[in-house]
Formats: sequence, structure tokens, C-alpha cells
Amino acid sequence: MSKEVGLFIIYNHRYDANIEKLEKIYGCRFSNIYHIMPFYNGDKENVIPVYECSFRFQGYVTQAIQLIQKRFDQYFFIADDLILNPAINETNYQEWFHLNGKNAFITFTKPLREMGGWAINRRFMDPLPKFEWYSGTLWEKEIMPSEQAYDIAKQKGYDKTQFLVDIPMIWGARKKLKQYPRLIVLFFKILLLGKQQCPYPVFGGYSDIFIIPGEKIKEVSHMLGVFAAMGLFVEMAIPTALQLLCESVTEVKDLSSAYGKSLWSITDKQSVNTQYNYQYKTLEDNWDKDCLYIHPVKLSKWDV
Repeated sequence: MSKEVGLFIIYNHRYDANIEKLEKIYGCRFSNIYHIMPFYNGDKENVIPVYECSFRFQGYVTQAIQLIQKRFDQYFFIADDLILNPAINETNYQEWFHLNGKNAFITFTKPLREMGGWAINRRFMDPLPKFEWYSGTLWEKEIMPSEQAYDIAKQKGYDKTQFLVDIPMIWGARKKLKQYPRLIVLFFKILLLGKQQCPYPVFGGYSDIFIIPGEKIKEVSHMLGVFAAMGLFVEMAIPTALQLLCESVTEVKDLSSAYGKSLWSITDKQSVNTQYNYQYKTLEDNWDKDCLYIHPVKLSKWDV
């Protein structure tokens, strides 16, 4: 296996114009850059076309891994609108993310119940139906049995009760009731029968940056592909696969003083745009050295 890292930039949608901008940002820092872009039909050799819904972009990963010929020690995935600290490159990224060749990295993971109402508040996010009655794919023969998965979760310190759906979760999802009326059925089911156990230990987590060790890429990409076929939401599919298949998972909380900057509100996003006047060079020159990344930064509006 090549002693190298591959940087894979994931696009939710087709934005050809961002390819050149991202090459300028990362081209002098990473030797192996691939752009994973839905429906791409251009002629750039390092742009990998994929065909999947952005709610399940774990399927992009599976398709991309099948298409590239080169193999790496580490597979480094970032969203096209996530900007890495300018100091991070292929020679030092392992130090930044505390990688030892065996562990994976993701910003955070939480068991289903800890994710609260977010985990079930929309049809495409609710994981229970995917495992309870989905039959479009023979997924049970393709991923580890539920009992084995729960055993691994237990070994990592997660009790089975952390994968229950309860009334507080329904209450937390109440604002989406009109969009997802199944919550009403689930509410009465819990009232009558008690808390509902998720058939599989599902984790949730921020998945716009993650790193997979090369020795696990085949197993992880296979599970991600199965999860995509089942329709499992990406920010459950990726954390679940990493927790169940990788020896250990490093998260931002494990990285001493380093942190990631996530812009959740429109105000937060606009403040960054205004502060740096849409100039990437200004952002780079004024970067906080302890900040791992900023997300999202919509480069289509920025001068790079």
C-alpha cells in the first residue's frame, strides 16, 4: 500500500466552478486530490462522477472508492464547502487529527437517543423504518448482525438503552409533525408499549469531515454503500460505520485545544462573509491557528 493520503472533496451537488478554486487551495498541500461530484460528465481525470441523493452521500464514498485505482494509508474526506486550516497538509495532518494508522476521525458521534428529536424528525432521517421493514435490499446479509453490532457498541462503552426512542425525543421533534406524521404513531406506540429499541445501534454525527484508515476502507465503504441503498441518512450512516468497524474513533473533543468552527445560523455565515469580504486570501492570512476548519464557506461567492 502506498504510504500516502488521498484527499477526497465531496460535493453535495454539481458545482464545476469550485473545482479550480479548491485545487488552488489544496493543490500545494496534498499530492492526491479527488473531487467526488454528482452527475459530472466532464473530462477532468481527478473528478469522480457519482449517482446518489445528497441525503445519502455515504453512497458517493462507496462509488468513488470502487473507481479509483490508487490505494492510500488514509482516506481524508471533506465537504467542498468546508475549509481546512491552511497549516494542515499531507505531511502533518496525522498530528493535527491524532491519527495512529488504526483510528478513524470524525468531528463527533452520539448514540441515537442522545441525538434527541433531530434523529427522527423527518422521513429521510428516521432510522427505525429502515431497519424495521425496509425490503428493497437484502441488507441483513451484507452488514454485521444486530447482535454483533450491539456487542461492539457495548465494548466501546455504549449501553443498549442509549439506542432507545422515547417520549422526550418525540417532543424534541414536534416542530416537524406536519412534515412527518409518523411521529404521532410512534408517540402512541411508546405510550402503549414503552420505549422503542432501535433494531440496530445507530450513531449520529457531523459528517462533513472524516478520515478512514486504509486498512478499513473496504469494509467501511461496503457498509456505507449498503446504508445508502437502505436510505439511511448520511449523518447516521457514516458515524455508525466508523464506530462499528474501526478500532477507535478520534473526535474533536480529543484534540486538546483544537476546535472546528461550524456556522449554524444565517447570521454566523454572513458575519464570516462580511468579515473577510469574500476574499479567501484574507481569510487565510487571519486564520486562528487552533481552528481546524470553518464550515460552511460557499466558495461560489468567494474570490480564491
